[in-house]
Amino acid sequence: MAGISSPTRLTGFSGTLDTESLIQKLMKAERLPLDNVQKKKQFTLWKREDYQTMNTTLLSFRNTVNNLRFEKNFEKVTATSSNTSVISITSNGTNVGTSNVTVTQLAESATLIGGAVSAKSSDTVNVSGTVTIEGALGSTDVTFTSGQSTIDSIVKDINSKSALTGVTASFDQSSGRLFLTSASTGAKSKVNVTGAEFSSLFNLTGTSASGKDAEYTVNGTKITASSNNVTIGGAQVMLSGIGTASIGSKADRSSIIDDIKKFVEQYNSLIDTFYKAYTTKQNRNYEPLTDEQRDAMSESQIEKWEKTAREGTLYNDSILKDSLSNMRQALNMPLNAPKGQISILSEIGITVKSDWRENGKLEIDEAKLEAAINTNFDQVKQLFVMSSSGPEVAGKSNLGIADRLYNIVNDQMDAIKKKIGLGSIDALDDSVMGKQLKELSEQEAKWKSKLQDIEDRYYKQFSAMEQAIQKLNSQQSSFASLLGG
Repeated sequence: MAGISSPTRLTGFSGTLDTESLIQKLMKAERLPLDNVQKKKQFTLWKREDYQTMNTTLLSFRNTVNNLRFEKNFEKVTATSSNTSVISITSNGTNVGTSNVTVTQLAESATLIGGAVSAKSSDTVNVSGTVTIEGALGSTDVTFTSGQSTIDSIVKDINSKSALTGVTASFDQSSGRLFLTSASTGAKSKVNVTGAEFSSLFNLTGTSASGKDAEYTVNGTKITASSNNVTIGGAQVMLSGIGTASIGSKADRSSIIDDIKKFVEQYNSLIDTFYKAYTTKQNRNYEPLTDEQRDAMSESQIEKWEKTAREGTLYNDSILKDSLSNMRQALNMPLNAPKGQISILSEIGITVKSDWRENGKLEIDEAKLEAAINTNFDQVKQLFVMSSSGPEVAGKSNLGIADRLYNIVNDQMDAIKKKIGLGSIDALDDSVMGKQLKELSEQEAKWKSKLQDIEDRYYKQFSAMEQAIQKLNSQQSSFASLLGG
């Protein structure tokens, strides 16, 4: 029997009965309760998986709503440089305004350069010695041996200890020069070399070098910095050349418009997903397949069948219906704002579509939204980010729309988690569906054991029947022989 392990049996001794075929037909009827349990278990697994998909949809929407909960996300600033060869913007700041900048010196690392030597990096050196390399982080010794060490091995030894010194080495084969450079920039960066043999080997005319600080003025104020990456007017910038430039920072209204549009798009997408899930009925003509049915079908047939069979797992689901109902209520409830100020989405151009077939989706009048943001930005911001304060007013909320939706989504995600748990699809945990699956798995195991016993009993009964028939045939044969004799 499919799905049940049976011992090897010898049947059909009498030659008059197709025992195997008869037993399998009998077991097909006996197997119906197990088939029903397995179908129910499979449908429950599909339902749990579809709940997880709904949870992922809610999580994505929550992340979008979260961007509209905080004032800092409404206060984005775009910074631009009038002369990118002098200053380039690396990160927008938070302050609005203009900064006039003059760069007179760039920050530099300390670099010690040797004189030209007639050698290749692979050449073996002809002198032995020890050199002390000192940088901003500390000092270390590097030893080289005549006839064994090469220029390349000396360079590698220096670099292997750069974490101790903050100094790296390189050898330019085309010019025959050694370069010792500090990892950091600024006046405190340094490279010091002590070792006559080393200085002679690489034709060093000096034994020490220091870096330079960046020097610049912002609106007439002199500033020095150890790095060319600095903050001006709240913006992260890189000083890249000598000269003058102005940094203009202005409020980035377009980014908040994009965030609001994304919020509406994802809300509408969520409506489509949830509405389809809880209004699609299960097709009773397409049940989960049994093992026997699967064996008789191709992969493409199975895939096509199960696509229909798993529809309707969340039909009329209360969690999904409550999610949309609560969100609609949150979107329609006015903000508890002073009289005359923006208190509802329709006042900034966001309204519910009039076509009932759209199931409450939102639409945006972009011109009205832009006008509201440009003329009443603080009020638009409060509509989304306002936190609870002051006495409640009947029919109005002290929470901004973003916080309301965020809380609703959290509640619905918690409700789903309680129902499906946090484990894998087939986890037998303490969630509602975990317990259901555990019970179904136990029923499945019991039925398999029971069916095994039934099948064994059938084989014993048919075996006894065959033996009786065989005995009767033998007696008939003997009797016929006697009569014939």
